[in-house]
Amino acid sequence: MGWVRALLCWRNSMMKTTHENVTNDALWQKISHFPIGGESADWTATPPAQGLSFSQRLARENDWSIQHARRCIDEYRRFLYLAATAGHSVTPSDAVDQVWHQHLVYTENYWVDLCQDVLPSPLHHGPTKGGSQERVRYQDQYEQTLASYERAFGSVPVEIWPPTEERFAQSISSRRIDRRKFWLIPKPNLTGKSLQGSHLAIAGLAATPFAALFPFNLDGPTFLALYGAAIVIGLVYLLVWFHITNGWSSNPSSPPKLGWGQLSILAGGKKRLLQTTLVALQKRGIVQCDQHGFTMLDRGALQAQHDDDPVAVSAMKVTTDYLASSNAPQSFQRLLVAIHSTATNAESQMRESGLLRSTEQRNRFRVGGFSVAGILLAVGGLRCLQGIQNDRPIGFLVLEMILATVGLAVAFHMAGHERLTSLGKSVQERSQRSYPETGLKSAQQTDGGDLDELPSLACWGPAVAAYVLTDPSELFTNDMLYGEEIQAAQKASSSTGWIDWSSSDGGSSFDFSGGGGDAGCGGGCGGCGGCGG
Repeated sequence: MGWVRALLCWRNSMMKTTHENVTNDALWQKISHFPIGGESADWTATPPAQGLSFSQRLARENDWSIQHARRCIDEYRRFLYLAATAGHSVTPSDAVDQVWHQHLVYTENYWVDLCQDVLPSPLHHGPTKGGSQERVRYQDQYEQTLASYERAFGSVPVEIWPPTEERFAQSISSRRIDRRKFWLIPKPNLTGKSLQGSHLAIAGLAATPFAALFPFNLDGPTFLALYGAAIVIGLVYLLVWFHITNGWSSNPSSPPKLGWGQLSILAGGKKRLLQTTLVALQKRGIVQCDQHGFTMLDRGALQAQHDDDPVAVSAMKVTTDYLASSNAPQSFQRLLVAIHSTATNAESQMRESGLLRSTEQRNRFRVGGFSVAGILLAVGGLRCLQGIQNDRPIGFLVLEMILATVGLAVAFHMAGHERLTSLGKSVQERSQRSYPETGLKSAQQTDGGDLDELPSLACWGPAVAAYVLTDPSELFTNDMLYGEEIQAAQKASSSTGWIDWSSSDGGSSFDFSGGGGDAGCGGGCGGCGGCGG
C-alpha cells in the first residue's frame, strides 16, 4: 500500500504544480484581468451608471442571477485559456457557450482587444455541420476539454461544466423564446385566426348566461346556480372543442397501414423507434450488444434487407452509420442522439397525415381554454370582491371556483399529454388488434407461429420484449432497452399484481404474468448535441 500512497502524493504534487504554473502564466494573467465586453474583471468595481454591463445583459437574456452570470464569465476566461494552450480543439459547456455568443456581439472588444492583443491567434466559433460523425467529434472534444480543464485548474464545476451526455442534452432541450409572446405555454393571441370561426360561436355559448343576466345584480343562490351552470357549459365546450381540434372530423373508415418503424413512432415516439430498430438489427446479425453497449458486426448485411417502411429504413441506416463511425460500443442514450432527426421528420409526416396532433391544434385548444378560464375566474373573482365589500358569505362561491380550476387543470393536462389524433388512436387500436400481445406469446410457446415480431414489438414495447428476445445472447439487449420500463412497471404493480402497459397515447391494459426476465436498469432517455463549440 506504500507505493499507492506515494503515487497519490506524486499525482497531487504534480497537479498542484500545474495549477501554480497556470496562476503564474503570463497569458493567464492577461486573460484573467481582461475586461470581457468592456466590463472590469473585478466584480467589486462599481457598475456603469447608464446602460447594462456585460454581466447584467448576460443575466437578463439567460434568466440567470447576476452571481451565476459572473461565474459563467469567469469560466469563459478559463475556456479562452484552454483554447490557446490545450493543444487540441476545445468545446465549451452550454453556459460558457452563451457567454461566448454574447461576447462575439461585442465585435471590437472580441476581435481587436482580445484576439489581437491578448490571445496568440484569433479564436473562431465553429458550429456543427450536423450528422452523427459531427456529434461524435464534438462529444469527444468536450471530454478532452474537461480533462484539460482538470489538469490546468483542478476539479470541474459540474453546475457550469456538466457531464457529456447532459451537456449535449441541453442543446436540443433549449429553445430561444420571445417572452412577450410566451409563458411556459403560448399566450393566447386575441387578434389571431385562432379565435375565428366556429369555436368563437361555441365560446359565445359558454358566455350566454352572463350575457342574458348581469351577474352582479343577482342574489346569492341565483348567482351560484348560474355560475355552476356556466362552469359545466365551459367544461363541455372544452371537451367538444378538444375532440374537434383532435381530428374528430377525420375519416377513420380507411386508416393507413403502417410498418414497424411508423408504428414505433405512433406508439412510443423516438425511444420506441430506437428500441425496435436495435432489435431488428440484432436479429438480422448486423449489430450486437454486450454489457458495454452496441457495436457493429456486419454492415453489408443491411444492404440485403428490403423494408417497405421508410421510417424503419432510415432509422436502421442512421443507426448503423453512427455505429460504423464509432470505435467503441455506444450507449442507448448516444444512439438516441443519432436518430433524433429521423424521428422528428417521421413525426412531422404523421402530423401532416393527421395521425399526430399538430402544434396549431394544441394552440387552438389552449386559446379556447384560456378564454373559458378567463371568463369564469374573472367573474367569480369580481363576485367574491362584491361579497366581501357587502359582508356576504362567499364560501360556496370559492368552492365552485376551486372546482372550476380543477376541471380546467384536468382539461389542460389532457390536451398537453395527448399526442394522437382520433385517427391516430384508430390506427393504433387496429394495429394492436392485428398484432396482439397474447398472440405473440402463444406463437413463442408453440415454436411455430409466423407472427411478425417487429410490429408487435413496436405496438407493445416492453410487454412483449421478453418473448422476442429469448436467446441467451440477447439478454443484454432486453436489459439495456427495456429493463428500466419493466422494473418501473413491476414496482408500480407489486401491491396489486397488475401491470399497466398503456402508452402515453392511449393503449390498453392487460394481465402480465412472468416473462419479464431478469430486467435490470438501462434504457432511459438521451439528449442531443448542440452547436458543439
